[in-house]
Amino acid sequence: MRILKGLFITVIIIGGLGFAGYYFINKYIEDQAVEYVENDMVNNNDLEVARQYVDSSPALKNYIAEGSNANLEELPIQTREEATRMVMSKLSLQEMQQVQSKVSNGMTEQEAMEMIQTFENKLTDEELLALKAIVYKELYE
Repeated sequence: MRILKGLFITVIIIGGLGFAGYYFINKYIEDQAVEYVENDMVNNNDLEVARQYVDSSPALKNYIAEGSNANLEELPIQTREEATRMVMSKLSLQEMQQVQSKVSNGMTEQEAMEMIQTFENKLTDEELLALKAIVYKELYE
C-alpha cells in the first residue's frame, strides 16, 4: 500500500512539473514571437512594405478596410501583441511556418487570399474583425 501511495504522489508531482514546464515554455515562446514581431516590423520598415503590398491589391485592401470602423474596445483583442498571441493559439505550428514562409518569400494575391481563408476557418467572426481592425490601424493610422 505504501508503494502505491508513493508511486501515486510521484506521478502527481511529475505530472504537475510537466504541466508547469509546458505552460512556461509556451508562454516564453509566445513572448519571444511577440517581441520579434514588434522589433522586426519597426526596425526593418516592414509596415511600409506591408502598406504598399496591401495598396497594390484591391481585394486585400477592401478586406482589411472592413475593420476600419470597428471599435476595438468592444472586440476580444485590442493590441498587436494580443493578436499575435491569439493567432499563435489558433494556428498549428505547421500553419504558422507556412504563413511565415509565404510572407518571407513574397506572396501573390492568390496566396494572400488563401492565407485569409485559413484565418477565416480558424477564427471567430469577432476575432477576424478585431484582426482586421488592428491591421488597418497599424497600416493606416
